[in-house]
Amino acid sequence: MPDSPSKVLIIEDDSVTRMMLAKVLTHSGYEIIQATNGREGLGAYMQHNPNVVLMDVMMPVMDGFAATRAIREYEQKRAVPILMLTALDDIHSIDDAFDAGATDFITKPINWGIFAQRIKYALRTAQIEDRLRSRQAELNFAQQLAKLGYWEWDAVNNLVTGSTSAFAIFDVPMKQHTSLEQFLAHVMSKDKPMLLQAFNEASQGQSKIQTSFRVVSHDGMIKHIECLGEVDFDQQNNVLKITGSVQDISRLHRAESQIEYQNTHDSLTNLPNRNHFNKTFKKHLSEYPKRLCAVIVFDIDRFKQINTHFGQGFGDELLISIAQRLKRITRDGDYVARIGSDEFSILILNIATTEELNHLLNRLKQNLSGAFVIHQEELFLSISTGVSVYPQDGNNADLLLNNANIARAKAKAEGGNQLLFFRNEMNQAAQASMQLENELRNAVKKKQIEVYYQPQIDAQTLRPIGSEALVRWNHPTLGMISPVTFIPLAESTGLIIEIGNFVLQQAVKQTAKWYKKGHQLRIGINLSSRQFTQSDLMLEVQQALSSNELPSALIDLEITESLAMNDAERTTRLLKGLKAMGVSISIDDFGTGYSSLAYLNSFPIDTIKIDRCFIKNLDTQAGQTIANTIIAMAKSLDLEVIAEGIETEEQMHYLQSKECDILQGFKFGKPMPAKEFEAWLELQNQGITQ
Repeated sequence: MPDSPSKVLIIEDDSVTRMMLAKVLTHSGYEIIQATNGREGLGAYMQHNPNVVLMDVMMPVMDGFAATRAIREYEQKRAVPILMLTALDDIHSIDDAFDAGATDFITKPINWGIFAQRIKYALRTAQIEDRLRSRQAELNFAQQLAKLGYWEWDAVNNLVTGSTSAFAIFDVPMKQHTSLEQFLAHVMSKDKPMLLQAFNEASQGQSKIQTSFRVVSHDGMIKHIECLGEVDFDQQNNVLKITGSVQDISRLHRAESQIEYQNTHDSLTNLPNRNHFNKTFKKHLSEYPKRLCAVIVFDIDRFKQINTHFGQGFGDELLISIAQRLKRITRDGDYVARIGSDEFSILILNIATTEELNHLLNRLKQNLSGAFVIHQEELFLSISTGVSVYPQDGNNADLLLNNANIARAKAKAEGGNQLLFFRNEMNQAAQASMQLENELRNAVKKKQIEVYYQPQIDAQTLRPIGSEALVRWNHPTLGMISPVTFIPLAESTGLIIEIGNFVLQQAVKQTAKWYKKGHQLRIGINLSSRQFTQSDLMLEVQQALSSNELPSALIDLEITESLAMNDAERTTRLLKGLKAMGVSISIDDFGTGYSSLAYLNSFPIDTIKIDRCFIKNLDTQAGQTIANTIIAMAKSLDLEVIAEGIETEEQMHYLQSKECDILQGFKFGKPMPAKEFEAWLELQNQGITQ
């Protein structure tokens, strides 16, 4: 079968030039896609995945520089050539094109004699780069699998660079300027003198360093690290740089020898055995006596019949498959073991509330209810599960495990295929949570999910300037369900991606309707962690922009501070792509995350929102100091400030005096449906205060 022709995307607002380009390239055997401006071209790129892009510079709606930046941030896997078409042959315009991510430039009038050849060789170069990218991706994957990273310390400028995996091992956000002190910030305090001694020995002429130490992650987990380095010196024997590698050897540390591993693990599933589970459970309770945790015990109903009908080999492979699925669906830090023939146990660590536990149990039940395929046989399991919770159900590991077993036995005696807590009152909450999850899955389809709008007010004029889109669940029998109840449930099940995209599309569509009526309002839209990290966010935003006549500058996408810091490198890349599309970016709940303020300037953001917990305390000296500090810092970085949670005249006047930009809260209006918000808006524009 002959190769399909390469696709060329032509983004050019001049119809004559666009027609000539298409004619020449069609004659050369290329498939042509056309767009008349940058925004339309970005949408065409996302839809058609072209092999090369011809981009005009000066265009309406979105110019070629912005469109190029957006494409580069969106397309991370392929090296697609972007050739800029411009009559602006000055050096400044050419520099801007390359800074935006252009591969080459073609000046107008076009030299048609060599034009097709330039396209041909641009494609050939891109193919070579794609192969290099593929090899680099394979190397990165191998490093992630081995938990290996490389780093380099520029001793002259005190700057550390390295691989993404190295920064992840040290639990440090990857940013452009990282000092050695910042890079080593999470090394355990007891180990840091030993590590610094290794660096000091390098300054005394030692050409290699090798040391082991521990890193404490922001979630409290301890990682064991092996570090190697090679030192480069200048002619005066001063350290120029140290280049090295680090490896997370925590797994090796936990099983120092194969003999110990065999003594503590089940040989069939490679899960920890009962003795190791008990030992680990007891150690956790002794180290963290005040943390909420839970133990889950379950077994397979009628497992003996499965063995009898299909054979013991089939049963063994089923147990292996269950173990693999449990490893995949449990969180990092939770502990899974095989404690009997067909009996498994899970130690759930670091849970904040019983509601969070219920969400995890729902996910466990949902995943284990899916089909298991063994020897091309599809098998659905019936499972009896018991749960006990520390400290309510016992103050030691033996008692908690015993009580979970009592609950499991009761679940089996009552017919099996169910989950029971040791305490009856918790069963009601768990069953209600499971029922709510099932109903939430159909809520979007049944149009029960609604978007409400809370006014945002210009702090100086007190006139409407925008709104924040807030999701609500209007249940047919339970009425309005609080987001505090269903948002964590949607997050844990992945439904938040569908709900988040619905809110995005609906909010932009509604704001576009108001824009056509003469209301130039911005719209704030919250992005969840899953929506930000797992969905094709740039494509979803592009779809919203393409479907509605709303200037992109009026769309304000909000992410939380902790979400922004979770993967600083990826966050920066994605935010730059969104910014190139023309939307604004806000950091929500500012001041409540764990980030350093020094990182704030590295993100391409426009606005910070002061969290309501600080506004609530404006009547105290401490509350005023925090608010003043945030506003002053934002002003120094040329960022806009929104204060949310305004309820009183005193709060409003204080923030006005400190030159806060935008106010939001019940003082001006509660979240309301679109029709109600529009009626409120008309009254405000008529100068009538409510």
